[in-house]
Amino acid sequence: MDMEEMEALRVFRDMIRIPSVTGSPGEADICSYIEALLSRYGIGTERISRSEDRPNLLAAVRAAHPTEPPLVLISHVDVVPADRERWSHDPFGAEEDEGRIWGRGTLDTKHLTAMELYALIRLRGHEDELNRDVYLLATVDEEKGSAWGMGYVRKARPELFERAVVINEGGGFPLRINGKDYITITVGEKAVCRARLWAEGTPGHASAPTPDQAMLKLARGLRRIFAREAELTCGSLSTWNAMREVAGTEPWDDPTASDILGYASRSAIAMRDYTIGVKSNVIPAAAEAVLEFRLLPFAAAADVEAYLARCLEGCEVRFEILGYEDGMESGFGDPGFRRMIGILSAACKRAGFEGGILPMLALGRTDGRFFAGADCAVYGCSPLVMGDSFGAVLPKVHGDDESILAESFRFGSRVLDETIAELCGVSRCDRGQEVAE
Repeated sequence: MDMEEMEALRVFRDMIRIPSVTGSPGEADICSYIEALLSRYGIGTERISRSEDRPNLLAAVRAAHPTEPPLVLISHVDVVPADRERWSHDPFGAEEDEGRIWGRGTLDTKHLTAMELYALIRLRGHEDELNRDVYLLATVDEEKGSAWGMGYVRKARPELFERAVVINEGGGFPLRINGKDYITITVGEKAVCRARLWAEGTPGHASAPTPDQAMLKLARGLRRIFAREAELTCGSLSTWNAMREVAGTEPWDDPTASDILGYASRSAIAMRDYTIGVKSNVIPAAAEAVLEFRLLPFAAAADVEAYLARCLEGCEVRFEILGYEDGMESGFGDPGFRRMIGILSAACKRAGFEGGILPMLALGRTDGRFFAGADCAVYGCSPLVMGDSFGAVLPKVHGDDESILAESFRFGSRVLDETIAELCGVSRCDRGQEVAE
């Protein structure tokens, strides 16, 4: 028994109606809904929970004779809050209007959860054909750091994070660049390093300032750091080079695409937090700031330490590294990467998309980061049609009136199903050709 596209769309809308805001009872409610759905199709599930009221769900379709590394389909089912007064449609109503489905999570990332469920269910009964085990991980807490979600799952079930191919969020949104259409696929994420800087000085009353002020020392140090940001050249430019190889080196005419290209070309620094005294009208004895370095893949904490040491030489500002999270990037020369791109491209064409496939770095951090450093290949892709272009949907993610074209959901479900099936040795070509015709 296969799931049909119309049922997949109904499941998607049902999930939107469950208000699974991070930390709310809705997280457990949507877990129960998915459990019941998979049970109807004979697929067992397991809860992996740091707390019973915040469960993460694991499901699997296992190959009779696996010969390839497992495929792990990940998404998060928690969503950010929504202010009903600012929306034109009920954010948890899943209303369909003007060809769009409206609601919180339609783009981040319940659409991907529903697409992955569709693909997983359609693999049931093909265990003898599968070349690999297929897991689905639907997690909570992604919107607040994943400590109760994927971060906990990694600690509880580390074997799921070893030598796997992973389908994740972040890509699939289309772009039109210099007259040609592309479906994006994320092939990596930047590393994150946080550093604390502090300075000490002479405290006193604000009416009698001295040159030896902690805040002035810190300001001079920060000015040096941000002024020399272009010198932070550590990390890999492989994704940036691949993007230019696919879509050309001429200036890109789509502003969103141009920004995404720029994001893959450089590391960056942002102010995360600061503390300058606790009382008004008083010059503090100390001042500090926390900086966040978003580094190109394969950069290291040592690169940040060396950069800060250069910038702060001769400056009365000290620093320490607070934490570092690995970045990651797929091997562009690996046969597995080329096969993934080829399969995805063919599936898109069978569904009526005639453009190319554009690799990119994920914008920000996703749960895919927990697979970094474990010999895993992580790809972000929930394919949508051009009506939901990257520039159009990006403001809706975490914003008001989040919505998706019903046509996009059907397209993405079809493409992702065929891509996943082909990766697992199950051909969907005949079905794809019939749909295209």
